[in-house]
Amino acid sequence: MQSFAALLDALVYAPQRNAKLWLMENWLAGTADPDRGYGLAALTGALVLPHVRASMIRALVESRIDPLLFALSHDYVGDLAETAALIWPSAGEAPTPMAPSLAHVVETLAEAGRDAAPALLEGWLDVLDASGRFALLKLATGALRVGVSARLAKTAVARWGGVALADVEEVWHGLAPPYLALFDWLEGRAP
Repeated sequence: MQSFAALLDALVYAPQRNAKLWLMENWLAGTADPDRGYGLAALTGALVLPHVRASMIRALVESRIDPLLFALSHDYVGDLAETAALIWPSAGEAPTPMAPSLAHVVETLAEAGRDAAPALLEGWLDVLDASGRFALLKLATGALRVGVSARLAKTAVARWGGVALADVEEVWHGLAPPYLALFDWLEGRAP
């Protein structure tokens, strides 16, 4: 999760197209499966975790922080995930060894019901630093808004894999997260 959080932070502050491509290519090269597949799905808008809602996040934060302080902070910051990530009380800002992997978060939230999701989120928010909390909440709500379109993410995949973008787009419709077959093909392990 921390690697994905670092990628999102870097993408937010990199306005140039080529810088975003470079960041995504390096992240793809340095991240193992299935984390990179779930991260790619999040970047392209193909990841859906239906049991996490904005109202759930608000309720979690208001259980720990004064609701008026949270409302004022949210009005000032303007983004629910960013506000919640920054205001969430934590013992320290260093991620603990218990910080979950991206794949663990996605797979657990996908299998969890609506009743189990708040407790899962709360536990992860407690062990992640502000950057990790921001990535978790953006991932869970599906609203990344880091300046990356699906086409730009596919372009990064094509460049990283050394194939034409048209080739990636040709097979994309038949793929599903975490895109293991795509990465096997791009790394020469499968046709």
